[in-house]
Amino acid sequence: MADPITAIGLGSSIAGGITGAIGSVTQGNANAAMYNYQANLALVNAQIAKQNAAYELALGETQAQMSGMKTRAVISQTRATQGAGGLDVNSGTNVKVRESELQVGQFDEAMIRNNASRRAYGQEIQAFEDTAQSQLDQYAASNAKTAGEIGAASSILGGVGSFASKWTQASAMGMV
Repeated sequence: MADPITAIGLGSSIAGGITGAIGSVTQGNANAAMYNYQANLALVNAQIAKQNAAYELALGETQAQMSGMKTRAVISQTRATQGAGGLDVNSGTNVKVRESELQVGQFDEAMIRNNASRRAYGQEIQAFEDTAQSQLDQYAASNAKTAGEIGAASSILGGVGSFASKWTQASAMGMV
């Protein structure tokens, strides 16, 4: 007949292995869920960054168009002022003044569009980084589950090994 202490030791070895296995699987699943959440959040952030890029381009185009309207208004005002002053608006310096105003206005429009493009590009880079982070998080989720399963198998094997060792000891002492 087995000694009660030996029986408790044998039972504890089995229970410890099972408990460790359950804990490893649970931790692996929890870590996987966390990484999957982070992956989804990164994808949402990527989508927001893409929307921001489109917004920046649209905003830049609107601002450029407004700048163009202002430029045309300035040129019209200059022409009216020149004509009201009794000057020939179709020749000489008067034409050159308006051409200069047009060039300055076109430069302003180009700078507005360029700045919007740079801001949009920054958002596109952010979207790329967020997408890459999502992929890394998905990979980490997969690894977390695998690590939990490996930990569970290790706990079970450790419990079985401990049980076998205690059984062997008890048998050698004639307790089993």
